[in-house]
Amino acid sequence: MTHDCNCHGGGDHRLATIVPGSLERPLYAPGLILQDSDLTAAVDYTRELNRLLFRTLFGCGVLCGLTVSIRENCGLIVTVDPGLALDGCGDPLHLPGSAVIKLEERDGVLSPAGTNGAPRFTQFWVLACAKDGKCRPRPTVCDDSLDDRTQATRARLNTEISVTFDPPTCACGCMDFSNQHGDEEGGSEEELGSGDIEVDNLPDRVTDCYDKHNYDPACPEDCGCGSACSCGCCVLLAEVRWVENDGRNGWQVRHKGVRRFVRPALIPDPISS
Repeated sequence: MTHDCNCHGGGDHRLATIVPGSLERPLYAPGLILQDSDLTAAVDYTRELNRLLFRTLFGCGVLCGLTVSIRENCGLIVTVDPGLALDGCGDPLHLPGSAVIKLEERDGVLSPAGTNGAPRFTQFWVLACAKDGKCRPRPTVCDDSLDDRTQATRARLNTEISVTFDPPTCACGCMDFSNQHGDEEGGSEEELGSGDIEVDNLPDRVTDCYDKHNYDPACPEDCGCGSACSCGCCVLLAEVRWVENDGRNGWQVRHKGVRRFVRPALIPDPISS
């Protein structure tokens, strides 16, 4: 398919310039000897096109599911439900089944033996990250003496679920790590809980997470529709914090105000004139 349309009528009186695009697709012809790079280019074109559209339409964040829950059972069990997210590059993070991570006493998340006091670590974060994997190896030559030489024939986009005790420095999310314990400014747990809350009524640090992508006509790169993957290949899912409240101590999971949740939406044109 070619694009040779002329939007200027039949005359030649015009000024124009051509800007090279970032997408490139292969062109095939009868009798052309194809190389592996030609076939790979066809796959790369489709992938880069999808990345560009996803970044532009949605930015990055959780699309559905990926809810984090915790329970204690001879340790701390962190469970992430199945779901789908988009990372900062526009690649999907698909978790087809639940992921479970068990944190033990050596990880510093359990109270000292015989007490109900605070553990050594009182805060951690749960992340989903893209990890490429290669599979389905195949022999590369037709020589029985070299049958141990193989080449992977498939690339699989895996999703890694991880726990970090340090604030993530390069991940798609809404949390402002410059004020980790500043709930007075960032909103209380009740404000950021799981109830039905209108986005307009959320604390500033939550709504700011969406403003750049939704209303900035400059198309920002910070988890928006820009070309740079500035927010990396990881998506922040939740914060888990040790809470002490009238002797009822325990771990609490917070999603709202931490993760960036995105859905397709119709919005007003950000340019007013």
